[in-house]
Amino acid sequence: MSSCIGILQMWWHPYIHDLSQLLPFIFLYNLFSLFVGYPMFYLELAIGVVTKKGVLNCWDLAPMARGIGYAMLLCALFTAFTLSAVCAWSLALLVHSFHSFLPWLHCAAQASPPCAARHRLLSPDSETPAQSFFFNFVLNLKRSGLEGGLGDVVWEVSCYFVISWLLIYCIAIKRIYSFSKLVLFKDVLTYLMLICCAIGAFRLDGSLKIFQICDWGVLLRGTKIWREAVEYSLIQMTVSQGSLVMLGSYCPKQQHKLGTTSLLAFLVSKTSCMTSAMVLGAAHGALYTDYDNSTNIWKGASSSMILWSDYVTRVPGSQFWSALLFFTIFVLSLTSCALLVQTIMSTFSGRSVRKITWIFLVVICFLFCLLGIMTLCTQAGLYTVNFLMDWPVTRPRAAIAAVVGFVVTFVYGQTTFCEDVYFAVREYPSVFMRICWAISPPITMFMFLTGTGLWPPHGAMVGWLLVMKTITPIFFVMTFYAIFKIRVRNIVRSEK
Repeated sequence: MSSCIGILQMWWHPYIHDLSQLLPFIFLYNLFSLFVGYPMFYLELAIGVVTKKGVLNCWDLAPMARGIGYAMLLCALFTAFTLSAVCAWSLALLVHSFHSFLPWLHCAAQASPPCAARHRLLSPDSETPAQSFFFNFVLNLKRSGLEGGLGDVVWEVSCYFVISWLLIYCIAIKRIYSFSKLVLFKDVLTYLMLICCAIGAFRLDGSLKIFQICDWGVLLRGTKIWREAVEYSLIQMTVSQGSLVMLGSYCPKQQHKLGTTSLLAFLVSKTSCMTSAMVLGAAHGALYTDYDNSTNIWKGASSSMILWSDYVTRVPGSQFWSALLFFTIFVLSLTSCALLVQTIMSTFSGRSVRKITWIFLVVICFLFCLLGIMTLCTQAGLYTVNFLMDWPVTRPRAAIAAVVGFVVTFVYGQTTFCEDVYFAVREYPSVFMRICWAISPPITMFMFLTGTGLWPPHGAMVGWLLVMKTITPIFFVMTFYAIFKIRVRNIVRSEK
């Protein structure tokens, strides 16, 4: 359940930058969460509970599907690497919250592009105080994008990045039991923060702007928003990254707990994600009212960080709430990364290997830290994070989920799997679950394929290479297994 209360619920909201499309996207997201995300959460957790094996070995139930485990691990690897940048950003904003006053409360004179104070005209080439501070004084952002390289290393962010990975190592070295000790603390802290923010959010002037300028016609203008809603429903339920299979394999086979756990996980995911989205939408509406025109908020990884920063400046005791908020985001990002690292580490099995697991963990953390400093902690680190979130982190999840549902339903056999679940936890999956498992593969695969025709002007080739690299093990293993099966069958027939 706690895996569905993480940094992605508080930070990654694809349409928070556009108030006119936010509500239509949330509607689609909730729809697909019910018919795709929730059933796939139950399915992956059930696979771990039934097989009691890790992400790779659990697919012994259908040998042709062993490539799914490798695809999940690659998705977890990209996700952990990307989320570690949020650790550094939130820690930087946490440190800056202890100034005599919040440094993004007012515009800095040396800001470039120019910063526009509230209640003044925001020209197309100017930025809000929170946006200007985050870009200029935290990220030292290079405004030309990825053209001309990644730029110089931002040493302040790099220091916070190294500190974050040291803490991730300390959590992961104790295996899953260390993460479980943080569950109660981080979950209570998150809900306390969200409740307090929700109480103050809708008292802001302009907080209802998301309902006033909503454009439902976007649902009929292409399939992009539909595809992103499917991907968002999967990533919010931590589907297709192997964490659920790992957690299920660690869980004892308690009777009649699987369905209850899945339902409660669905509810906590909805409440945390929707509360966060509404608070950010209210803060964006208040910002829109201040400038009475476009707020120039960028799409992607920076939008939530900027809106959270702007929100805390509008409430009494802004320094206290800023420190508490970014401490919460920091804790969530740490635990989310640690869970993903533990998912990767869980594949190292065997008695002899377990004795030196710490060596593998040191190597993984060191490599992530080194690569992160060279890419995510540079002046173009924000563009790299946006690129990774748009491509290898979110896009392969639909294809992985489609193959998982197809293998369990049509290869291994849905009836056989349901019987396995019953023998394990004395609980037979409901008709709703079985229907969703059958219809999810064509829906998710169709949404994945509709995105193959969308080629942005920059980075499309590299993006698709990373996506294909993530899902290639699935089709490679299936092809190899089919060839091997046919060859063995021909040898047996020839001997007869």
